[in-house]
Amino acid sequence: MLPEPSDLLESLPSHTAVLDAAGVVVAANASCLSQLREIVPGEPVGRAFAEYCNALFQPAAATAVREGLASVLAGKTPRYAMDLPCGKARSTSWRSLVVTPLAGAMPGALIILTDISRQKQLEEHILHDAFHDTLTGLFNRALFLNRLEQAIKRLKRNPEALYAVVYLDIDRFKLVNKTFGHVTGDRLLMIIANRLQKLLRDVDTLARFGGDEFAILVEDLAGLADASAMADNVLRHLAAPFRLKKQEIFVTCSIGVVLGSGAYEHPDQVLRDADNAMYSSKEHGGDHYTVFDAGMRVLTQRRMEMELALRHALESGEMTVHYQPIVSLSTGEITGVEALARWFHPTKGTIPPSEFIPIAEETGLINELGALVLRQACRRMVDLGRKNPEGANLTLSVNISGRQFKRPDFVEEVAAILTETGIDPSLVKLELTESVLMDNADEAVATIKRLKALSVKVVIDDFGTGYSSLSYIQRFPFDSLKVDRSFVGNMNEAEQNMEIVRTIIAMAHKLGLEVVAEGVELAEHRTALSDLRCESAQGFYFSRPVPGENLDALVGKKWNITPPADGTV
Repeated sequence: MLPEPSDLLESLPSHTAVLDAAGVVVAANASCLSQLREIVPGEPVGRAFAEYCNALFQPAAATAVREGLASVLAGKTPRYAMDLPCGKARSTSWRSLVVTPLAGAMPGALIILTDISRQKQLEEHILHDAFHDTLTGLFNRALFLNRLEQAIKRLKRNPEALYAVVYLDIDRFKLVNKTFGHVTGDRLLMIIANRLQKLLRDVDTLARFGGDEFAILVEDLAGLADASAMADNVLRHLAAPFRLKKQEIFVTCSIGVVLGSGAYEHPDQVLRDADNAMYSSKEHGGDHYTVFDAGMRVLTQRRMEMELALRHALESGEMTVHYQPIVSLSTGEITGVEALARWFHPTKGTIPPSEFIPIAEETGLINELGALVLRQACRRMVDLGRKNPEGANLTLSVNISGRQFKRPDFVEEVAAILTETGIDPSLVKLELTESVLMDNADEAVATIKRLKALSVKVVIDDFGTGYSSLSYIQRFPFDSLKVDRSFVGNMNEAEQNMEIVRTIIAMAHKLGLEVVAEGVELAEHRTALSDLRCESAQGFYFSRPVPGENLDALVGKKWNITPPADGTV
């Protein structure tokens, strides 16, 4: 037995109505009748559906529905469907309208209205999240790229439609997270975003690219001066203190500015140059903006080539270790050597450490390079001791970078290399700079203690160039201290410089630390250090760094040492 037509209508979950050929409602399910009675009191059956359109839909949508319905009833359109906002406010509700023609004994149309408000809300949320940063509510990288692409196209059509990108990175933001926690860091980013928004004109676009990076698309410019003015405003407004949890926080930023030109074809090209300019500001110490020029792109290309060449050098054996002797100032004998990385490129020749070490640090290749130097140097010293008894007790000093030191498996890697090479751990000295230690002092102390448990010695390198306070140096279990070459090289030029070196040496001795002076190039340096009771020294006065195969010739060599001024030794 077939169900009655009314039963079929009631079984449908949506508002459903049947219209005759004139568009008059001849039947409807209960939910549809209730909806129509709310709009026009009385019985909907017998009324034209078009009478309800103005109340059901917004004006433009109501007109479109009447036209679509008429087209279906006239047989001109096989089906009409549309998503429509209902009610007075666009956000009130949404309906999906489908009008299907009816044929047969009673021609007309079937109207189905389905509530899709929840679906529309989800679509809006998804669309919002796709183009907005969840933390700050700013536009994200995806939308910024879209706006930038449109700006590039406009400039192609109209050379007067100038634009610029102001790309900024908060200086030392990681320190804020480490000091105050990530919750405070996130709060700071939100306040920064709010300050930046206040600098914008209606035509400008601000986006957060993630982390502590922001970008501003500045449009309708008269020239570079307008873009520079925006960068100046950003620096000035971010310089004011931020107050969070009764704590004042000061931040600065590094900015790269790129003025749009017809040479740009894609947003990534603009952002690449903005990023290069921003890093140039970083290299200036931050709190600075740099306008991009073509020379920066050349430098970036060279750095990329250098990075690729460095990776190849580490794999192919181009990287070697040279050794500079450390000499006792009381006996003139070699007591140890410092291992130094050297790179001889097959076509470019010797590449100085000042060029490849910073790149190794930035790219993380310093971990591989550091392990290579330690391993090669340990092997060489073990071999030297076997062949020459005079070299058996020489100490080996190796520089350790910040990236290496902070690796969770660093101590295990050192232990493995010591075991693999068979070197006496008590002869190995690992040199750390002050800045490495101060990033996280508690973790640094723990790592140093683990290293010393292996029996290796730990040296504070380049002392005097960083924090250099007695309170911090007492926290770390160092074995010896190296006076930076900048102090040694200038100590004979002024009494003040001499007093600095004197103070450093005296402080180290009070703490029970041995002292090594770097950068000794003149006999006067050697004599002055000897008078100040400095134990050891290294520098060109004694020897330049030599290849491993030349190390045997230095063992046993003795330099004449001038006795201290008071005649004691």
